[in-house]
Amino acid sequence: MKKIICFVLLLSVIFSFGCSKIDDDLISSTNEENNTGNTAHSIDYSDDNVILPKVRVNSINLAKEFSKVDLNNFTIASILDNTYYGYKSIYTNGYINDEFMLIDSKSGKAKNLNYPKGLANWSVGSGSTVTLQDRYIYEWKSYSSEFSEKTDYDVKLTRIDAENGSVEIVDELKYSTPLIYMCKINDTEFLSYSKTQAPSDRTEYAVISSAWIYNINGEKRKIVNEKYENDVSWTDSEGILIERFAVKDGNLFGLGRRRISGKYQFFLYHFDKNGKLLKEETLIGFENIIGDEQMLELHLIGDYIVFRTYESLTTYICKKSNIGTELVMKGADQQVQYAVANNYIFFIENNVNVYSGEVETKDCPLYIIDAQNDKICATKFLIDLKEPYFVGLQAQEDGSLIVRYCDGGEYDPMKIEQYMIEHTDLYNRIENLF
Repeated sequence: MKKIICFVLLLSVIFSFGCSKIDDDLISSTNEENNTGNTAHSIDYSDDNVILPKVRVNSINLAKEFSKVDLNNFTIASILDNTYYGYKSIYTNGYINDEFMLIDSKSGKAKNLNYPKGLANWSVGSGSTVTLQDRYIYEWKSYSSEFSEKTDYDVKLTRIDAENGSVEIVDELKYSTPLIYMCKINDTEFLSYSKTQAPSDRTEYAVISSAWIYNINGEKRKIVNEKYENDVSWTDSEGILIERFAVKDGNLFGLGRRRISGKYQFFLYHFDKNGKLLKEETLIGFENIIGDEQMLELHLIGDYIVFRTYESLTTYICKKSNIGTELVMKGADQQVQYAVANNYIFFIENNVNVYSGEVETKDCPLYIIDAQNDKICATKFLIDLKEPYFVGLQAQEDGSLIVRYCDGGEYDPMKIEQYMIEHTDLYNRIENLF
């Protein structure tokens, strides 16, 4: 099945349906973006757009441990046992189509996916997937072609069996948003969640934060259904707004904000698997880091909070401490990319000027945070390419790490090269870096 919606459209849908009612300025800038297709949110391109920890760079070039994965324009999305799941990019008639499939990691032989008869091409998805028992891949996708505030989207939860390539629909909804996100809880359960608008008789609209737990067969139960109402004329908002959920050590957490005494404060909510709120923690100073932006991604690992924002696509790593929330790393406009695996956070600065598209001659070490032991190190990362053009960093569920580059000093989606280090080799090497 082909991917038929471009990333720009995906972002416009996210802005339309993912926003919460925070204040008039944020609502107006979001609406302006939806109407014009241009980003109305201003971005400051000052030097503080990239903030990196000050640590000594280890002389070991960790890139030497990475093996090149030669799969002929196939991009790995997930690794399952001896199988890769991802998409093959095919150039036809001036367009690049991405065909999803399975590939045997040893032989390189492709295996097509067997979709239910009559299932149309999907239009948009949240991009989050979950893998259970090293075999089943779950993902929510919308199959509606219309995008408006009045649309009830045809959203389906699909499950791919990596052993035989079969694809089945295990749940489907007519839903007010096409974007449903996912977090793995354990090897038999995962969390699905969304944020939608709802009618309100007190203000323009309310926001509903919902979460369900699914088992491996697609059976579900709703555990969270929080209603949040806010108006700029109110001193205090009402209810709980959960902007993003995350799972840490099998525990369920939500992160959101409320207006209290005229100011927004952020909170971390700890739920049990029945949706009972066990603890509410104030994230002191978090508002000074995120500002009025909203989270696109969220990871919790140890005392660290890793997230990326909608408006400027800025990546942040911060840490909870006794004195508040401390900023560890910032990379505006995707200038720094990250990956989270096991107890480690990896991040690397882009060697490409994101505004001009030109490769810059500078060292871009790989930073590693050991969240369990609260240590940070940096090591050389020099790929054996003449003009490496950094594309991205990705961690796999098993802990393996993939880094992607193009050669020749420019981005070409048909010439992306993948380098991978398996999890056992990676963590044996990391122990020698700290």
